[in-house]
Amino acid sequence: MIRCVFLVFFLLPNLAFAEGFKGYRTTTLDAIVEEWDGKTKNEGPGFSISKPEKIKFTAAMRGAAVPCSNGALVAVLKIMNFTDLLKQVSVTHCVTFGSARGRPVIAFIQDTLVPGINTDVAVGRNVEIYSDFLAYQVSGDRARNTPILLINRFEPK
Repeated sequence: MIRCVFLVFFLLPNLAFAEGFKGYRTTTLDAIVEEWDGKTKNEGPGFSISKPEKIKFTAAMRGAAVPCSNGALVAVLKIMNFTDLLKQVSVTHCVTFGSARGRPVIAFIQDTLVPGINTDVAVGRNVEIYSDFLAYQVSGDRARNTPILLINRFEPK
């Protein structure tokens, strides 16, 4: 029951356009990576899980949304006990963004958004992203650490 209630609160803002996507913390991809590299500096490879956070950032689109493995997303949602989320929202695509410092970040995108982002945002152009920050994937090669993001909305810049 508690899990269902949390899912409603987790998904409702993403699905209700009347809410206007308020409550998203404005940040940058570089700031997220720096923050989480610091938090995970003593951790080994794996996922660092935290409470889902709604974030908004602007980044350069480096590649169109393409089909990808959602294995990392499934693993994180399983750890968080939210596996039912993928029964309600289809996520089988990823999109690559570049941070201001040039770091590539691959994010999961809801399938309903794929046609729009591929049509409305040209590769190389900036886009404002509204997403849920779910976890941070720590790699043995620290330069490959990456946030696990689920895109809920985008606005071409």
